[in-house]
Amino acid sequence: MERSLAGVLFLVAGVAFSLAAGGWWMQRIAFTPVETRDTTYAILEEADIRLEINTVVTGAAAGTVQQSAGDLATMLETAVLSTRAGATVMMPVIRQAHDRIIGLRDDDPIEVTGNELIPIVRDQRAAELATVTLPIQPIGVLKTTRSVLGWMIPITAGIGLLALVLGIVARPERRDVLRGLGEFGLALAASMLVFGYLLPVQFLTAIDNRTWTHAIPRLALRTLPVVLGTTAICAIGGVVLILASRAGGKRRQWSTPLSVARYSGGNNPGWG
Repeated sequence: MERSLAGVLFLVAGVAFSLAAGGWWMQRIAFTPVETRDTTYAILEEADIRLEINTVVTGAAAGTVQQSAGDLATMLETAVLSTRAGATVMMPVIRQAHDRIIGLRDDDPIEVTGNELIPIVRDQRAAELATVTLPIQPIGVLKTTRSVLGWMIPITAGIGLLALVLGIVARPERRDVLRGLGEFGLALAASMLVFGYLLPVQFLTAIDNRTWTHAIPRLALRTLPVVLGTTAICAIGGVVLILASRAGGKRRQWSTPLSVARYSGGNNPGWG
C-alpha cells in the first residue's frame, strides 16, 4: 500500500508516543514506585537482598539483644524479611536503599538507628545500639537508565505530538488514520514488552549483576500480568486496524468506475 505524507507522519507519531509511554511505564514501576508494603515486599522477595540485610543486622544486634546469631537470623528471615507484615516494618529502610541504588542519594549512606532497629529485631534493647550502616552503594547502570528515561520521555512525547499535528494538517484519508492507529498499537505493544519486561528484568541485571540491581526486576515482575495483557490487546488491536485500512483501500478500488471503450460494429470482428 502506498504511504501518503500523513501516513508517514502518523507512523512517526505512533512510534514516538509508544516510546514515551513505555519509558513512562518503566520509570513508574522501577524508579519511582509508590512506597507501599507491596513494593517493599517485592524487593524483599530477592533472597540475596534479604541475606545481606540479615547478615548486617544480625552481626550488629545479636550481642546486644542477647540472642545467638543463628536464632536471630532465623527469626529475621522467617518473621520479618520474608513476610508482608515484616515488609511494613522494613519500608523506611528499603525506600532509602532504593533511592541509593538509583542515584538519588549518592552521598548519603543507609543508616539505621537503634530505635529503628527495635521493630525489626523485636527487642527494646536494640535502642542501645549504635547506628548501623548498610553497605549499599549507588549502581551506575541504574543511575544512567533513570537519567536517560528522564529526558527521553518528554522529548519523544514532544516529537509524537508535533508529528500528529502535522499529520492532521496534511488532510489524511480514512485508511491513513486506521493504519496509523494500527501501527501505534503494534508499536505500543512492542514498547510495553521492551520497557515493562526485557529492559528491567533481563537487560539491567545482564550488565550489572550486583545484589541490589535485582531489586529492579522484582519491582517490574510485580506488574508483569498487566504488561503482558496490554501487549496482547495492543498487538491484536493494531493488526485488526491495519487489516481494516487495507480492506478499505481495496473497496475503494473496486468501486472505482472502469473506463469502457465504445465499440462499433465495423471495427469489431466479433460483431456481424
